[in-house]
Amino acid sequence: MSSDPYAILFEPVTLGPKTAPNRFWSTPHSSGFGVEYPDMQATYRGRKAEGGWGVVFTEATSVAPESDKVPYFLGRLWDEGDVRNSRRIVERIHEGGALAGVELEYHASMSFASEGRLVAHSVDPVAGEGPLPIAYAGTAAALHVSDIARVQDLHVDAALRAVDAGYDLITLHCGHAASLIAHFLIPYYNTRTDEYGGSLENRARFARETLAKVRAAVGDRAAVGLRLGVDTLDEPFGLGERGIRHNGDAPRFIEHLDDLVDYWDLIIGGVDWGQDAQSSRTARENHEAPYTGGMKNYTAKPVINVGRLNSPDTMVKVVKSGQADIIGAARAGISDPFLPAKIREGRIEDIRECIGCNMCVSRSNMWNGRIICTQNPTVGEEFRRAWHPENFDGAANRDRAVLVVGAGPAGLECAMVLGKRGFEMVHLVDAAEEIGGSLNWVTKLPGRQEWRHVIEYRELQLSKLKNVTTILNTRLSVDDILDYGAEIVVVATGSHYAADDVSPYDRRPLDLGDFRGNVLTPEQVMSGGAVIGERVLLWDTDGYFVGPGVAEHLAAAGHQVTAVAPASSFGPYLAYTMEDSRIAQDLRALDVRIYTSAGLGRFGTDTATVETQAGSVEVGVDTVVVVGQRVADSDLYRELQDRQAEWADAGVSGVYRIGDSLRPSFIADAVFSGHRLAREIDSANPAEPLPYIRERRLLDASETDFTFDGSAQSRAI
Repeated sequence: MSSDPYAILFEPVTLGPKTAPNRFWSTPHSSGFGVEYPDMQATYRGRKAEGGWGVVFTEATSVAPESDKVPYFLGRLWDEGDVRNSRRIVERIHEGGALAGVELEYHASMSFASEGRLVAHSVDPVAGEGPLPIAYAGTAAALHVSDIARVQDLHVDAALRAVDAGYDLITLHCGHAASLIAHFLIPYYNTRTDEYGGSLENRARFARETLAKVRAAVGDRAAVGLRLGVDTLDEPFGLGERGIRHNGDAPRFIEHLDDLVDYWDLIIGGVDWGQDAQSSRTARENHEAPYTGGMKNYTAKPVINVGRLNSPDTMVKVVKSGQADIIGAARAGISDPFLPAKIREGRIEDIRECIGCNMCVSRSNMWNGRIICTQNPTVGEEFRRAWHPENFDGAANRDRAVLVVGAGPAGLECAMVLGKRGFEMVHLVDAAEEIGGSLNWVTKLPGRQEWRHVIEYRELQLSKLKNVTTILNTRLSVDDILDYGAEIVVVATGSHYAADDVSPYDRRPLDLGDFRGNVLTPEQVMSGGAVIGERVLLWDTDGYFVGPGVAEHLAAAGHQVTAVAPASSFGPYLAYTMEDSRIAQDLRALDVRIYTSAGLGRFGTDTATVETQAGSVEVGVDTVVVVGQRVADSDLYRELQDRQAEWADAGVSGVYRIGDSLRPSFIADAVFSGHRLAREIDSANPAEPLPYIRERRLLDASETDFTFDGSAQSRAI
């Protein structure tokens, strides 16, 4: 018996005619690359294969132009051009030793079909009933029984193209209430009275016939599976009893189709797929187990489970308990493409663990923008900047001493990468008692504790770098810096919330009039020690997690909280991270009064007037919390610039600023900023980002155009 506690995760798994080399399965997820950016897609997916994922999928892939989803960049297998570009992606996955998978989907009534202006078809038997209640859905034509064979054949054609491109695994999507197959299955959508509606067998008929046709067409050239949503959840987050339930139709559906699949990829959630991709704020690791955990009892085929699985110990429990045969993950592999390799090598502490912030998800929801990650700034940069998450070349100027001022997310990342690039001396200095910067109070907000992984991962890596020294409780002045002996100075002093907020909605400062209570910022509330009255008015123009988080924190502590926001929702960016529905429910349970699309009128000594669309409302106020504009703490940098004439005598060759001290933004942007500077610190001018490869259609192009020194690029690197 192996003494390796994780050996079971590296056992091969038979998937019909294919064999996965281990139990790590990178599930389908969008990247913003599609097949239009084949090298970016190929290098992104290939990195996961290199990192040890045994199966690597691309993303939801449209089977035909009529199920297009422009402007979302999803995969496509419409024609020979898509096959050619897909081959590049598959080849890169195979080079890493993984099986390559594709998820086929006919988007049905969720399709804009805006590129070709074609007509998609819906399961609904009656034409002209109007759009389904889905925010990004268009209308679709009713699918007459005479059209069904044609639509099934579109799946077959796409599957044959997938085989031609070299894909090993073909998954038909039947989850997230997103595909035509799913809509046939779910009673909420399927109101047909013919042989494709009514009973489970009838509702499953379209899936069964489509699977049978695909299997007959591809033979043993590819394994065929189904990604099934086993529970569309209770209302208000799901479809209630008109959906699919794990203790209802789902087991019967699995038994009914088990002979036609080689594997089952099981998920939860309806059209609000955020209930599947829940953040760490709203769900813990393996949160889908209560729904998916018993499904292996109904199939003889391998089962994949997901649920933000991060911990290798949890992964082992999932397999040994019989919950699933294969560990499915998207976000864990985004955060650390080399997670499997690190487990195999016994380097558990080196895993760059996903914090569940859903920044990656947010970019997918923003018209399928390019993927980014808070923990892993190399995501999306694998091809265009040639960044590798684990490999760092030695810097040409590594004999110079570097001083990084500020140990927040940007400073930590910068110091770590500088250390890994071989600088002989890097000093990371911060005035605080501990590293982490703003994350030290942010992670005290309800449900944000896992965000500390951003600090903990870098703290551990820095402890392994003998050329990096961390110095705390030390506030440096300009004179201190010029006398320090550093040749390169990096300012990473962060930002702060301004109490005198200037609203981005009307460009006017907050007018508190006659108010006599105390006025606080989020940092003051969460850092402790501030006097907070019983009645709190929270004014939010920030629009993300801080306002709702502070409101929840105060309400849970017994304060009466009234939140006012000029935006149409409280924390509108939370809709992109798909946290909004559950956070709103939590705030309602705490009796937080929320006024959106609202403004603030006149303040009295202990009152405020809230201007709503329905009229004015007066509320009692003891404390005002302003969650508004963040201001860069850039005084130190500016003073250094003002004394640039003294740099040469001090031995300083360059002063740079990163993170929030340059531009207050997302934590992901701060980490990227620190990483980018450290990667390019030996360029001619590190303050200016180096040009990257632009992958786009070029007339009279050759492969050399898409290299760093290609003539079509901005300039040679």
